[in-house]
Amino acid sequence: MIVFSYQIDFRLPTGLEGRKQYHIQCSAGDIAPVVLVPGDQNRVSKIIKHMEKARKVAENRGFITYTGTYKGFTLSVTSTGMGGPSASIVYEELINVGARILIRVGSVAGLQKDINEGDIVVPYACVRDDGVTNYYISENFPAVVSPPVYWELMNAAEQMGVKVKTGIHWTHSYFYSRSAEYFQRWHRVGIISMDMEASALFVIAHLRNVMAGFVGVCYANRFLQTENGVVDLSVPDINRSHIQNSEEKAIIMTLNAAINLYRQLDKS
Repeated sequence: MIVFSYQIDFRLPTGLEGRKQYHIQCSAGDIAPVVLVPGDQNRVSKIIKHMEKARKVAENRGFITYTGTYKGFTLSVTSTGMGGPSASIVYEELINVGARILIRVGSVAGLQKDINEGDIVVPYACVRDDGVTNYYISENFPAVVSPPVYWELMNAAEQMGVKVKTGIHWTHSYFYSRSAEYFQRWHRVGIISMDMEASALFVIAHLRNVMAGFVGVCYANRFLQTENGVVDLSVPDINRSHIQNSEEKAIIMTLNAAINLYRQLDKS
């Protein structure tokens, strides 16, 4: 039985603020106020190639952190690993050492016919099925993007001429489900895409009074792969050029949004 308590105010100090964090091995001063949080460790290198003076701060348990600058603004990048429980540890520890805005740059699977491989998705809310946030708060609590982050991501896409899909997203925790209905039920209610980390980010960010957003590149379409009741759990080669091109656009889009979000920090 999952037990949570409304008596906990997550905005209050944890007692771990500023100290070297157990999992990510970062301390106060190691990271910037704005941190990009990809799941995939390999995506860290794809992000930092666009940054100046990026230096490795820490690497532990697959959690890799770099800090550098982009167009004169200090940014950090930390990998979170796969799934809500793993990612939640990283989100919590980054906040403990000074993160005020967290933006996930990740991958998704489409759940509508028009979410094609290579499409870029910017959700504004998530269905919570992430395997961790029910321990924080009851299941009727929403997982919603921080509006300033959402709008800066959308504005960055528009300025770059990048078309994005937006809507309600599903964060789940059962990648190898053999049930077609597992995927089809969310298609029928208009959920656009799915991943394994975003709703944990949105909920934890809200509870701890920081901002968060998410950009995802579609790697496969689980609706089409289960449409006829036969489940195809494969993911086509992500090194195809249109996938890599979209990932590159998503990264630049996120970096541009991130530096614009420094204005929001000044107001908070």
